[in-house]
This record gives sequence, structure tokens and C-alpha cells, in this order.
Amino acid sequence: MHQPLSPLATPSLIIEGLKLLWHRRIRWLVIIPVFINIVMFSAATWFAGLWVSDWLNWLTASVPQWLEWLVWIIWLLFALLTLVVYAFTFTLFAHLIGSPFYGIIAERVIAMERGDSDQTAETLTTMLHTARDSFLRELQILAYMVPRTIGVLLVTLILSLIPLINIFAPVIAGSWAAWSLAIQYFDYPGDSDQLGFREVRQIAGKQRWLSMGFGLSALCAAAVPVLNLILLPATVVGGTLLWCREFSDQKR
Repeated sequence: MHQPLSPLATPSLIIEGLKLLWHRRIRWLVIIPVFINIVMFSAATWFAGLWVSDWLNWLTASVPQWLEWLVWIIWLLFALLTLVVYAFTFTLFAHLIGSPFYGIIAERVIAMERGDSDQTAETLTTMLHTARDSFLRELQILAYMVPRTIGVLLVTLILSLIPLINIFAPVIAGSWAAWSLAIQYFDYPGDSDQLGFREVRQIAGKQRWLSMGFGLSALCAAAVPVLNLILLPATVVGGTLLWCREFSDQKR
């Protein structure tokens, strides 16, 4: 009998995905997204470094002397918040550009997971069709995420400036990022199963803790400098494996 996966065990799926990246059916699809990740990582790190440096300089200069003891606490909380924003933003843009490849990767992982080893029906035309559909779905996901993310970001930035209450800022930002990344990664196999984005969200919501657990694992993977370049496509594979093993029976 199948034992449900614990939310705490979801990092193992990313590790499994990392091993599968070198499978002959998907390894060539990883090379271009990894190169894209290098470009995105370099740009995102540079901008994040400038932003954090300017903000901390302003904070240090504007805090009254009698509140200087709070500066380090605020700094740690803000650093954590920045790490969440950095990981989420890096993933969002990397997915937009890499989505044509990730859609094909998810499709092939589904075929391997479900025991379909037949590649004869796959042509360049079908691959291009999958790539196009994945990119269009990514635009739909962005339309869902961007306005909500801006709202969450504004709330967390305001909270981060309020002593004591600011401890909730990273929690709020992290929870939203975890949920967003979960449905982001589930959408690739969901699209392959011919489900709409709303249906994917509904299915993920039925096992919200498991979805959030995987989303948090994905967020942590995206936040690891340098390693996130290869962990991102590994997470695509891991999300597809989780979809096939835990969510496929709920899709109808």
C-alpha cells in the first residue's frame, strides 16, 4: 500500500531529481536552462547586493542612538526577508525563460515515471508545441503571481520596520513564496496532463501541507548560491515526481 509522503520528506524528491538530470532522455534539455540560470543568478545577486547595502546604510543612519541595539535584530530579519525575495525572484524569472525546456523535461519524466518508454511518437513539431504551451502557461502563472507578490512584498516591507511585529515579515513572505513555487512546479506536469492552471491550484490545495512543504524545499534550493543553478531544473524533476506519485489520482 502506498504511504503518503510527509511534507518534511520533500527535499528527497529534489535530490532524486538531481540524480535524474543526467538521464539520457533529459540531460540535453538541462544545459541551456543552466546557462540561463548563470546569467540570471549573476544579475540577481548584483542587484540584491546593491539594494541590501543601500537599505542597511539608510537604516543605520536613521535609527536613534537609543535604538541602536535593535539594528542588528532588524538587520537579521531583513536579511532573511531579502533571501526569500531573492530566491523567489530568481526562480520566477529563470522559469519564464527556461519554461519551454522545463515543460519538455516534465513531459519526459512523467513518461518515465509511468512506465512509458516509447519515444517514437515524439517529433520536433510536438516538442516545439510543448515548449510553446509551457511558455504561454508561464505567462498565465505570472499574471496570477505578480500582483499578489507585490501586495505581499509591500505588507512585509512595512512590517519589517515595526519592532516586534517585524518577526512575522519573513514568515509571511516565506509562506507565500512556498505556495507560489509549489504551484509553479506542479503546473509543468499538470499542463502535460491537460489540466488548467486553476485545476492545478485546486489539486495542490487539497494537500496544502504537502504542497507547502515542497514549495519550502524549492525555496531553500533556490536560495543556495551557485548550487541553485543546477538545483532549479532538479526541482522541476522533483515536482513532477511528486505530482505523479501524490496528486495524479486527484486530477479527475
